[in-house]
Amino acid sequence: MKTGMFIKTGIFVALTALLVAVFAIPEAQGINGQTLNLRIWGANLISSDEDGIPTPIDGRAITAFQSGVARGHGGSASVFASIALPALDPGQIPPDCAGLGLAGGPIFQTIVLTYNDEGSLLSLVAGPGSFYCTDGEIFTIESGGDIAAGNGRFEGATGTWELTAQTLPPGGTGLFTGEISIDLN
Repeated sequence: MKTGMFIKTGIFVALTALLVAVFAIPEAQGINGQTLNLRIWGANLISSDEDGIPTPIDGRAITAFQSGVARGHGGSASVFASIALPALDPGQIPPDCAGLGLAGGPIFQTIVLTYNDEGSLLSLVAGPGSFYCTDGEIFTIESGGDIAAGNGRFEGATGTWELTAQTLPPGGTGLFTGEISIDLN
């Protein structure tokens, strides 16, 4: 009779350990040496003090804010970002855009990922070489840079990141989607 009770207790302990491994460990990712690969999507808010939606093509700089979610290897996070696109300068169209017959230019971008685990944060800042391409309606972003700061499980994090994202058609819907890869050193 006592042997049966020990077996039941052992099974209970094993199942509890399995549940912790399945549900707690994926959210505990974020230690150095790992790569976080996340799918992001959400809404885009473009600030303007003029009528209509400004675009760099018609000579107006854009400041836009993105709010959304990220999910994938590395857990789930809320996404908040800001991006500034200067007015179009034909002398600064990136070769990747020009080769496709698109307009484009450099961007300035900050992304913050907030995790639902006591407030772990990752702050990412775009570096030189980050750019956008557009056909005047859909914007594609290619950016990357360094981890600027981390908090919680990302305290003291360093490393680099890369992002490919685009607004969804038709233009002006305010929706975006993308992929971000973050390499933690």
